[in-house]
Amino acid sequence: MSAVIPVLDLAGTPYEIGLAHGKAMKERIVDFVASVTAVHQENNSFIRVDHDSLTTFCMKNLGFLQKYSMELVEEMRGIADGAGVPFEEIVYLNSFLELEDLKAPGVGARILPDALWGCTTFNVTPDASVDGRAYIGQTYDMEKYYEKYLCILRIKPVNGPAMLVISFAGLLGLNGLNSSGVGAVINKVTATDARPGVIYPFIMRKALASERIGDALGAVIFSPRASGITYQLSGEGVAFCAETSATSYQLLEIDGTISHTNHFVGRDMRRFETQNWLSHGGSMVRKQVADAFLKKRRGKLTPEKLKELTRDHTNYPRCICAHGFPDESENTAFHTVFGVVMNPAGGWLEVCPGNPCENEYEHHSI
Repeated sequence: MSAVIPVLDLAGTPYEIGLAHGKAMKERIVDFVASVTAVHQENNSFIRVDHDSLTTFCMKNLGFLQKYSMELVEEMRGIADGAGVPFEEIVYLNSFLELEDLKAPGVGARILPDALWGCTTFNVTPDASVDGRAYIGQTYDMEKYYEKYLCILRIKPVNGPAMLVISFAGLLGLNGLNSSGVGAVINKVTATDARPGVIYPFIMRKALASERIGDALGAVIFSPRASGITYQLSGEGVAFCAETSATSYQLLEIDGTISHTNHFVGRDMRRFETQNWLSHGGSMVRKQVADAFLKKRRGKLTPEKLKELTRDHTNYPRCICAHGFPDESENTAFHTVFGVVMNPAGGWLEVCPGNPCENEYEHHSI
C-alpha cells in the first residue's frame, strides 16, 4: 500500500510561494540538504567530490538563472528562508540532474555506475486515445533515496496559469501541468556540451507558466540550457518531443504516440551523446518496449492502459518499472520513484509513489 504524497497549496508572489513551500517541508528539506552530498559521493566513486566543490559547481549557474527568471530565483530564496537553510543549498538541490554531467570532469560523464538507468516518458495525441484526449506521462527513475522527498505543489501565482507540479522537497518542480492545458515530462540525456547555464527545474517551471503550448516549447528550446534533457510537451491538441543538449535541439516526429528514454534518437543530436555513458542497452530496450506498446494500442489508449505500461518489467530490473539490484543501497539503486499519467486539458494527473507494480495511483487536480 503506497503512502500518500504531501500536497502543498501555494499562492501569492514568487517569494511567498517559496516561503510557504520551505516552511511546509522544512524537516525534509533540512534532511535532504544534510544527506544529498553522500549520494553524489557514492555515485562519483572515481573522482573526489565534497559539499563545497559541488555547491561551487552549481552556483556557476546563478547568473544565467537570474537572467532567465528572477521570479524563480526569488521562489528559491523563499524556500531557503522558509526551511532555514542557506540559499546556496537550494540551488544545489535544484541542480541535481546537472550534477550527472560532473561524472567526471574532462571525460564527459563516461565514468558512471554500471547499474545506471533512467526515466521512460510517453506522449499520446488525441487521435491515438480511446476518448479523443491527449495524455502524457512517465516513470521517473532516480536513486531510491529521492523517493522520500516526493511532494506535489498546487501553485496559484499572482500572474499566469495555476500549476500542478510533482517535485522533491525544496525543488521548483520535476514535471506537471497547468490550467491552460499544458503538460510536460522529461528524460535525462548526458550531452557532451554541458556547461554553466539554466538548470532543468527552471526550464520546467517556465514552460508550465506558459498560457500557450508554443510559449512552453519556446521556454525549452530557446533557453541557454546547462545540460541535455529531452522534454515531452502536450497542449492545445499538439505535442512535441524535444531532444536538447546545452547548445542544440531537435524536434522528433510524433505519429500519434511517442516514447523516449535516455539516449538521443534524432540524427542531428547523436553527435552530442557522451560516448559510452550508457553502460548497457537498457535505455534502448525501454524505448522499443514503450513504442511497441503504444503503437499496438493506438486508438485504444486509456489512462489505465498507460498505467499498465508503467508497470512493464521487460529487461528486469533495468526496466520501465525500474528496480535496483538487491545488494544496492538506496543511494545507488536506480528505482522508479514515481509514475505519472497526466490529462493536461482536463487539469488532472494520477501519480504513484514508488514502483507502480507495487503501489497505487493517486488522483490530483488543479
